[in-house]
Amino acid sequence: MPTIPLLPSQLVVTTIFNSIESLGFCNIAGKVFSDEQAESRQEANLKVSTKKVYAQGLKHLEQEDLQGAINKFTAAININPHFASAYNDRGVARYKLGYKQSAIEDLTTAIELNPYRAKYYSNRGFMLTRLKDYTAAIADYNSALLLNPNLAQAYFNRGAIRLQMENSLAALADFESAIRLDRDLAKAYFNRGVTRYKLREVQGAFEDFQKAAGLFKQQGRMDYYQDAVSKIRKLWY
Repeated sequence: MPTIPLLPSQLVVTTIFNSIESLGFCNIAGKVFSDEQAESRQEANLKVSTKKVYAQGLKHLEQEDLQGAINKFTAAININPHFASAYNDRGVARYKLGYKQSAIEDLTTAIELNPYRAKYYSNRGFMLTRLKDYTAAIADYNSALLLNPNLAQAYFNRGAIRLQMENSLAALADFESAIRLDRDLAKAYFNRGVTRYKLREVQGAFEDFQKAAGLFKQQGRMDYYQDAVSKIRKLWY
């Protein structure tokens, strides 16, 4: 059978096609996949680095090395600016060092990055309370309890604000919720006793101060124990 000659243009096209195959360019999908794998490994390495630095920050915080903790949390944020937990814990460290405004800014950023963590709202609520911004603090505790209705401390803290604001009935409800969730929360009994006394429930107040005194003594919190005993004596006599 006679051979069909290739035209020059066909020969060029065939040669180029064979060259592309020999260079491996026909496997473009495989090359892209390899790039994705590299990016995935890079992201994984960044996550490991962030968690490692963040864990070092937590260790410093536990040891009360507050500036060391701030430095590590800042380093973690520099690696991953979207790491909400690092902002939260840096805020806690900053607050303990007296940097209250920057602490609140950190908590606000943490909430913006992850608005579904109750403890971020609770922590900011605590800080706002110390700045006497009671309305904003209550709003934060409301958010925290909406996300997690089992936070005894959040109920107690909100109740303490309401007691300060002379909203005794709302405060009483909060202290009762705190006690329901944590039967050993001595301060909740003490504050409920104060609230009951304000509401002229003298017998209930007396019982709460007794319960608080017993718990404070068991927990070795003798200053608070003396306060409770003082309240009992005033009611007794």
